[in-house]
Amino acid sequence: MIRFSTPTKVAIILLACASPFLFPYAITAMLAFAAALIFPPLALLLGMTIDLLYEPSAYWPLASIVGVIICLTAVFVRSFVKARIMYA
Repeated sequence: MIRFSTPTKVAIILLACASPFLFPYAITAMLAFAAALIFPPLALLLGMTIDLLYEPSAYWPLASIVGVIICLTAVFVRSFVKARIMYA
C-alpha cells in the first residue's frame, strides 16, 4: 500500500467532505471510498450528509446504506492489506 504524508491524507478527507456540495454523485462516491481507506466511518458520515441534503423524508436512506457498504468494504480492504504487508 502506498504511504501518503499527513497533509495529503488531510487533503483527501477535506475534499471528500466538500464533495457532496461540489461534485456529482459518482465522484463523491470515489472520494468517499478514498477517504474511507484513511478513516472508515467517514463514508457513513458522508452518506448521512447526502441523505440530509438531497433526499426527501419519505424515501429510503439510500446514500446512508451505500455509506455503510463503503465503510465495511474499506475496513475489509484495510485489514486484508495490513495482513498481507505483515506476512510478506
